[in-house]
Amino acid sequence: MEFFIQQGGSLPILKMDVVKDGRTDASNNFYSILYNSSIKFSMKNIDNGIQKIFMNPAYVVQKFNIQPNAPKEYYIYYKWSANDTKQKGRYVGEFCVLLPNGELISPIRENLYINIV
Repeated sequence: MEFFIQQGGSLPILKMDVVKDGRTDASNNFYSILYNSSIKFSMKNIDNGIQKIFMNPAYVVQKFNIQPNAPKEYYIYYKWSANDTKQKGRYVGEFCVLLPNGELISPIRENLYINIV
C-alpha cells in the first residue's frame, strides 16, 4: 500500500480500513474493544532504518454509511504534524492496537509505504 504526502504537510490524514477477515471476531464486540483500545502509529525510514515516529497516538472513527442498515465499519487514522513530514523520503509505517489481551499490528498482509515528496 502506497501513501503520498507533501513535505511539511499535514493533509491528507492517513487512514486504513478495519477489515473483517475471519481472523478477528466478526461481531460488533471486536469494534467495541477496538474503540476502547489504545492505538499508536510508528514510522521508520527505509534507507537508514531510523525511527521517525514511534508510538504516537492514533485514533479510530466510524465510517459514514449511506444505507442505515449497513453493518458498522471503522477506520484507524493518524493525523500528521508538520514535524512528522519535514524530511523527504520513503518510510514504512504501522499501526499498533493495544488490546486488553495483547496487541495487533496493522497492516497485516502488505507493508504500508509512506512517501514524503
